[in-house]
Amino acid sequence: MATFVLVHGAWQGAWAWSRLVPLLEAAGHTAIAVDLPGNGNDDTPPGDVTTMMYAEHVASLIDGATSPVILVGHSMGGTVAAQTSELRPDKIALAIYLCAFLLPDGESIVDFYDRAWEDWMTGAHARVSYSDDGHLSMIDPSSAVDVFYNTADPADAKAAASQLTPQPEGGRRSKLQLSDGNFGRVPRVYIETLQDRSVFNELQKRMYTETPCGTLLTLDTDHAPQLSAPDDLARMLLDAAALQR
Repeated sequence: MATFVLVHGAWQGAWAWSRLVPLLEAAGHTAIAVDLPGNGNDDTPPGDVTTMMYAEHVASLIDGATSPVILVGHSMGGTVAAQTSELRPDKIALAIYLCAFLLPDGESIVDFYDRAWEDWMTGAHARVSYSDDGHLSMIDPSSAVDVFYNTADPADAKAAASQLTPQPEGGRRSKLQLSDGNFGRVPRVYIETLQDRSVFNELQKRMYTETPCGTLLTLDTDHAPQLSAPDDLARMLLDAAALQR
């Protein structure tokens, strides 16, 4: 049986996977949903947070696994999956990028915004506000419902949006440190989402074209299929796990 390590996106926490975890466990697998430093219930000071800190946190969790894990990164969590792949390539059987930022060495999420700015103007980035010191960003619940949860049940969408918390900006602004010898040898799967209003499908295509993956899968959902289509997502992840046996 496989161990899935689930890494959330910006403004979220381990709670974002609450619909998915029981489905993976019911199939006999282990599912670990992570609170990244400064996110969810973790109280790390936001000014200290970097993508490397995120990756070191995830690496410390997978160090205890008895066999290589399946690492799933959602949205911003894709940069964490990539950096963790660099740190622990032998501990990761497969990295799955769920409508995620899949970026090259030396780039941050904000760098990607800068070179794809025309495609971001109506997405999540256009709805973000910042703390006075610049250490935190936030998206208001009504905007979150529109850009993250647009194919979810309205009540579920509203409930999820109410749980979002301020995001340490260091987690979105740190440049990745990747190599072909480590990150490059971890097998990659990309799951694109066709009705995504946050990381638009055109942007997803740009990323998985620039950094190719061995397998491309498709869900006809919003940016959060773990909420709007957990059964479909679970089946996709379980199929991927079966191929790693």
